[in-house]
Amino acid sequence: MTASAIPPVPETVLVVDDDQDMCWVLELALVGIGCAVTTVGSARRAISSVTEHPFPIAFVDARLPDMDGLRLIEELRRLQPAMRIILISGYYIEDDMRISEAVRACEIDGFLAKPFQVSAVVAAVTGMGNGHCHP
Repeated sequence: MTASAIPPVPETVLVVDDDQDMCWVLELALVGIGCAVTTVGSARRAISSVTEHPFPIAFVDARLPDMDGLRLIEELRRLQPAMRIILISGYYIEDDMRISEAVRACEIDGFLAKPFQVSAVVAAVTGMGNGHCHP
């Protein structure tokens, strides 16, 4: 693969999940491909982070302690309309109609069901896999 064929990797990534182990795994995977990662455990801190710094992509847990993940995504879209957002959840799309509808309506740019492989995270970030909107 030539350098020009390597998909671009965003410089910064926001990870929003109240599960510290999940934050650690995502940070490890993303730092490994050259991303600077900011992890936060709540919607309130995610909104604060996005207000202070632009993020080209975010991984957002569907269930956060202080706000529903899909509601947070609406707020993040209002603050940074061009941000790519990958929803992550311990539930599969088929198990949650709201997530399924969000994927179909392209309200989110991708969905990763926990547990996921590091290769799926890399593909979502580079736009080469689940980072695309598919029901």
